[in-house]
Amino acid sequence: MFKKKILSIIAVLISSVFANCSFATTEEALFLENVARQYILAQFTEKNDNIRYNIKVSKVDRNRDFGGKCSGYLSAKLLTPEIKKNSIVKIICRRKNNPYSIQIPVSIIVQRATIVASDNIPKGSAITQSMLEKKFVNENLILNQSITDSSLIIGSKTKKDIRAGDFLKISDLCLVAKGDVVTISARSHGLEIKATGIAMEEGKLNETIAVKNIKSGKIIRALVKSANSVEVVF
Repeated sequence: MFKKKILSIIAVLISSVFANCSFATTEEALFLENVARQYILAQFTEKNDNIRYNIKVSKVDRNRDFGGKCSGYLSAKLLTPEIKKNSIVKIICRRKNNPYSIQIPVSIIVQRATIVASDNIPKGSAITQSMLEKKFVNENLILNQSITDSSLIIGSKTKKDIRAGDFLKISDLCLVAKGDVVTISARSHGLEIKATGIAMEEGKLNETIAVKNIKSGKIIRALVKSANSVEVVF
């Protein structure tokens, strides 16, 4: 009876030790994964509110004993000359007792802000800010004609029905319609001159159209820059 009790106590102690080791190993693995994630994020130094980086870190082996956190002795580096969407971070622990190194694969998904419809927008509607919302999307899924700056399209008119959640595309919108009153901007040597004109034809974003200067009566060619706004290019 006494022998069974001793064996029972030993079994409890052993299971407790292994449980603690397992916890410590998992904690260390999570710590190293976070080091790899933070190292990659630190490479993107330029602040841009329209870009987000989603870093996916491969799992570190939970069964490996790293000998506890290597605080103060860790360094990290990329294994390639420059950062790529699929990269490897090498983490090195240089402490005297139990040094180690580990290579952790990471994948980087770049998400860019794009403008989508916040509700259904019928054909012919004039676009207002309340109709739009910003959504971060994998840059590989963003179409070339997608709008990223809502200020460019406020006041434009839809050429088709647009469903809630759809990307707004340049081809879906008429920024300048024939007969619209537009603001003409001209820049030269740091100076900007503005005038009022009449659009002689329809125009999409970054499309050159004919515009008549109301004051002079002269017809010029100008680039559509935003809704009801064109710019003379010298």
